[in-house]
Amino acid sequence: MNKSYNQLKKPAFINFKRWEKRKHWILTFLLIFLIGCDDSTSDKSDAGDDAGNNVNSCDIKAENCATEDQFGSLFTKTNGRADGTLIAIVRPQDQDCALPNSSHVTLQLSISGGIQRLVVSAVDISYTSVHHSLLGPAFEKGWHEDQDIDYWNDLGVHSTDFTTGTILDVIDFICENLEIGQEISVFAYSDGSKPSSAHQIHRNDDYPDGAIVVNPTSDDPIYLLFRYSNQVF
Repeated sequence: MNKSYNQLKKPAFINFKRWEKRKHWILTFLLIFLIGCDDSTSDKSDAGDDAGNNVNSCDIKAENCATEDQFGSLFTKTNGRADGTLIAIVRPQDQDCALPNSSHVTLQLSISGGIQRLVVSAVDISYTSVHHSLLGPAFEKGWHEDQDIDYWNDLGVHSTDFTTGTILDVIDFICENLEIGQEISVFAYSDGSKPSSAHQIHRNDDYPDGAIVVNPTSDDPIYLLFRYSNQVF
């Protein structure tokens, strides 16, 4: 208790001379700190946007699916090759589209003024891809009748070349390899009962196989191939 009453009650004033000497460094530090926070926030936001785009990239590919009255009547009873422009990929979960299928992925192709359905099995399916020139005539929009393909004889592919996956894996495989608006070719079979639709786009033991051909007009087309898990060849 050596301090006097006046000393104890004396208010503490800011040393403005000391502040003037140090304020430049204090303000500089605060500015660097705030810029660092802004950069960090921006990076996290960008990363989140990229992740969202990756997750939803397949969802948007059914947005422009056709209505039932837009379906064409091009397919005849035969094995053939459909050449057209992809307008939609309809997955089993895309129930708002016309004629969805709970176990298949439906490719909707614009051909000759109508929309044709190419239906690909996705349950109990293994898949692979291979580079090969386009089999049959040159790409031309339409339904090319009597066009056959055999995985082993034409493409040199064995059953051991395929990857086994879930229905979601098969859907992702198809979706990641196809872009809306691109021209594709599809080897398929139509039984003639529904001229808007063709199927059997996989390995078939007793008749020609089916396949999707990406970039059919290029020098390096890619075939997307499918087989059931119990098929050996």
